[in-house]
Amino acid sequence: MVQWWKDNAHLIAEAIDTAERTSGHQILVRVGPLGRHPARVADKIATRYSAASLVFCVDPQRRVFEVRWSHSLQLDPVRATASVQEHLRAHDLPSAITALAALLPHQEEGEELPDLIEETD
Repeated sequence: MVQWWKDNAHLIAEAIDTAERTSGHQILVRVGPLGRHPARVADKIATRYSAASLVFCVDPQRRVFEVRWSHSLQLDPVRATASVQEHLRAHDLPSAITALAALLPHQEEGEELPDLIEETD
């Protein structure tokens, strides 16, 4: 079911908004193809949106997820991955956002970015 994320877009937006308000961090969800090398594509997207503390890259067609966080955050990669893994496997992006945002240290809010970006190529 490729449209699962669209069916849950309001829940995703709510999770982002709540996580941003409670953590002070910018969170971006980018939905679109990640190609044959999803890790590289996710790295480029995270670089393009470097003001975001967390970038969730979702390829609903291939059922691939990649998550990147700002280098300035001192997150334990094992703990961060464990916090989102089951949620993402279940296609529960709102819970994954909430779980990872809970690991972020609180900061003052910064520049406002879009929350959800859909790219078709």
